[in-house]
Amino acid sequence: MDEICYLCGKKITEGDVNSDDHAIPRQLITRKQPKAKGFDYGGILPTHEKCNNGFGPETYCVKALKLIAVLYDENCASLFQHAENPSITMMGINSDCLKEFTQRDLAFFKFTDVREYSIADFSAPTFFSGKPKANPKRDALFTALSVLTKSAAALLIVRHLCEVPPRWRVLAIPYAGATETTDFDDIFGNTQPFDVGVKVWLRRTDSDDWFALYRAQNILVFFLFKLSETDTFWNGVIERFQDADRFSFEGEHLNALIDYQWKKV
Repeated sequence: MDEICYLCGKKITEGDVNSDDHAIPRQLITRKQPKAKGFDYGGILPTHEKCNNGFGPETYCVKALKLIAVLYDENCASLFQHAENPSITMMGINSDCLKEFTQRDLAFFKFTDVREYSIADFSAPTFFSGKPKANPKRDALFTALSVLTKSAAALLIVRHLCEVPPRWRVLAIPYAGATETTDFDDIFGNTQPFDVGVKVWLRRTDSDDWFALYRAQNILVFFLFKLSETDTFWNGVIERFQDADRFSFEGEHLNALIDYQWKKV
């Protein structure tokens, strides 16, 4: 039986280099895998080496999760409107909250380090000329969403679907501020964590779509994987969570998640 790369959906032929990919990203697991008492193991899936190595957001997933926590902490981040040019909104972040971030990390999220500048320097509107516009909350969220969607899809394939769907349509509803006390075993059944703060609940709907509830450190994401022909359940979830931020992804393969600009629903 031909192996299929779950990231691009194409066959892995004899001439291809096969590379196994962990369903739960290794960056989220601090313990030794695969087996540890009290913890689950997600398993591995075959991929093309190029596909596996090319999924760039995975490198920054943990940093994205930490950044989300920082950006929602009023002791770490504050928004300011420029006094001279109200069209410019600045976000100031306490550097002590980003001690684990390298210069490469800061560049990835488009931060400008102003610690060596005076307040007068970056108070001038001309300071921002030529600098990339940044939306750190969006960029951190989209980076995390791409990796967690890929991971939840991998678990679905390994444990339930046993094949790679020809097309993906995913609804994501994220919440920041998840804690260790956030648990849904009473609703979705007893589920072992993959690591401290990393837990995934999976449940099939009556319409043959799939729910995935993914807790990764400080973020909790409700996923709906639409695999049925009808939009009834999809539209029902959108209506049910109308007061929440809802994002959608559509693509023929999971590699399309790389740098994907999630669409608000």
